Formats: sequence, C-alpha cells, structure tokens
Amino acid sequence: MEYIPIALGCIILYFVARPRISGVNAEDNIRLRAELEQQTKEVGRLQQHWEEEKREKTEITGKAKELKEAHIALKAEHTAIANEKDHLYKQIAHFEAQQIQREAEQKNALNEFKEAKNSLEDEKRRVRREDEERQQSIMEERDRQWNEHEISVASLLRDLCKKREFQFDGFDNTNLPNGFDGSFKPDFLIEFLGQYIIFDAKVSRSDNFQNYVTTQVKSTVKKAKSRSDIYPAIFLVVPTEAISLLKETIFHEQDFTVYVVSPESLAPILAGLKKITTYELTEQFDPQERENIINLVANLDFHIHQRNATDILMSKFGAELIRDSQRLYPELSKEVIAKKQNMRVPNNLKPTELKRLTANVDAQVEEIEELESPKATISSTDMKSAELLLEEKL
Repeated sequence: MEYIPIALGCIILYFVARPRISGVNAEDNIRLRAELEQQTKEVGRLQQHWEEEKREKTEITGKAKELKEAHIALKAEHTAIANEKDHLYKQIAHFEAQQIQREAEQKNALNEFKEAKNSLEDEKRRVRREDEERQQSIMEERDRQWNEHEISVASLLRDLCKKREFQFDGFDNTNLPNGFDGSFKPDFLIEFLGQYIIFDAKVSRSDNFQNYVTTQVKSTVKKAKSRSDIYPAIFLVVPTEAISLLKETIFHEQDFTVYVVSPESLAPILAGLKKITTYELTEQFDPQERENIINLVANLDFHIHQRNATDILMSKFGAELIRDSQRLYPELSKEVIAKKQNMRVPNNLKPTELKRLTANVDAQVEEIEELESPKATISSTDMKSAELLLEEKL
C-alpha cells in the first residue's frame, strides 16, 4: 500500500506546478476546481484507506509477532511434550517389564506355595498316618496286655494260694465251688473263714475308665448280694497302668466294700488275710491281738492307697515330662518316638528275678539293704595293702 502517498504527492504537485493557462474561462476553472476537490477527496479517502491499511498492517505485524512468539512457545512446548512423551514411553516400557517380571515372580511364588502346601498336606497326612499307626500299635499292645490281664491275674492268684506262707483254697471261673451257677461267675474266689472273697479282673476300652469301674462295682455288688457266702470285701484287679486313670479306688456299696487294686497288691492282701485266718473267731481275740490285726490291716490299706496314689502321681509327672520334652524339642520327639517303637523291655527285667522278689519278702529286704549300704568291690587283700601304704606315708 506504499504507492498511495506517492500518487497523492504527484497529483498535488501537478495542480500546484501546473502553469496557469490563460484564457481559461470560469467554467473550466469551476470544473477544474471541482476535479481538484474531487481528487482531494479521493486523496483523503485514499489517505484514510492508507491509514487504515497501515493500522491493519501494524496490527497484523503485532499479531504475526505474537503468533511467531506463540509458535516458538508451542514449538518449545511441543518439544518438551515430545521429550516427556518419550520419557513416559520409557517409563511405561520399564513398568511393563517390571509388571511382567512381577507376574512371573508371582506365578513362581504361587507354584512354590502350591508345592509347599501340597508338601505340607503330604507331611500332615504322613504324620497323621504315623500317629494313627502309633496309636493303633499302642492300642493293640494295650489290648494284648489287657486281654492277657484276666488270665495273668488268675494265674498269679493260683500261684500265690499254693505258696507255703498263704495256703488258700482258690477257685477260678472254670472250677467254681458248688452252688455257683452261670449267672454269677467271678474270675477268682478265695475261701476265707467259711465265706468266699471275690477277686475280679477288670479291663475296658472305654475312654472313661472311672465310669466303667463305678458301673462294675454296682454290677458286682448286685450279684454278690444275692449270696450269703460272699465276704463283704471285694477286690477288683485292674492293670497297673490303669490305676493312674482312677480318682477313686475304694467304694462303699450297700453292705460291701470294693477295693480297686493292681496285681502287685495281691500278695500283701493275701498276707493280711492269712494273718486273720490264724484265729478261729474274731470275737475270741484278746485286745492286743485285735489291735495287732487292726494295725496290720490298716498298714496294708495304707500301703495299697499310698502305692496307688504314688502310681497316679508318678504317672502324671511322667506324662508332663514327656509333654514338656515334646513341646521343647518337637523335631527330636519324632525321632524319639520312631526309635522307641523298636525298643524292647530291658533284658535285666527278667521274669524269674521278678518272680523271686515278688514271692520272697526277705529277698526284697536284702536287695533294699544292699541299695542303702552297697558293699565295696575291693578285695580284703587290696584293702590291707592300702592300709599299710597309708601307715608308711603317715
């Protein structure tokens, strides 16, 4: 638009510098003036248009500058965004790689967990199976011992009754005295002062042995009450290890007293009964004899109760010791149990030696005295040599 001021200047110079033409009439002068005015208006219009164009150019230049600056800013922002995009792409790729690694690790961990769980379940089943087998073995051994209990008690009583110091007439359930029918067949009877003392062997697989014994007491007394020739003292013989399961071992049922005893108590009981039979009638005892018999029976009763209580307490103490060892060393306990299954009764517990000591009180006393005052194993010759040596030194 710069040609507008140049044209305008040329027009003005034309009219100013044009020489006056002589002879120009007024009409031409008016026309020329009109043309000049018209041209002036045109120049003004053109100048105004030029000003507008200039203003627009200035605005466009400013906007162009702003746009350029904006373009530069946008370009910088685009570059920053592109850089950030690249950075984010790298982070995403890194996170995806980490996610894939974590998924792989989780999958491996899950597989390991499943394997560990399966191993644990297998171990639990193995331990449960071994425990069931151990319990089954224990139950079978207990059943074996308890199945033999009735036979062993009858055999022990037969042997004791034949001993010189006792000499009792005994009857087992296959050879009962006259008058005993099939409804009442005690395991063993001993004739005592014209009556019979009952010795019944009792075992049970019941979980509550105390209830079983209480029921057996009532059942036995009910049968014994129907006969006048039954002595009012009845002995129920249970395995030694079963004594610890009982809280009560003496029962007073109607007119009878029932004692729950172990096989080890039979010999002292027969000894007390034998002492009583040395007298024909108890009412003929003098005061001292009666006192001696009462003291003997009291001592026997005390011994049986103390033995039963000791067995119970020692069994409980032993069970607690086993539980403590299993809690403190669970891993060792498994090995101990495994090794214990292969163990047998020590050879030094010889049946003949047990029988000798059980039958002979004097032998028991000698063994006890030897434990209390052990004899030196040094020969008398060595002792004399040692004495001479000490004398020389002193």
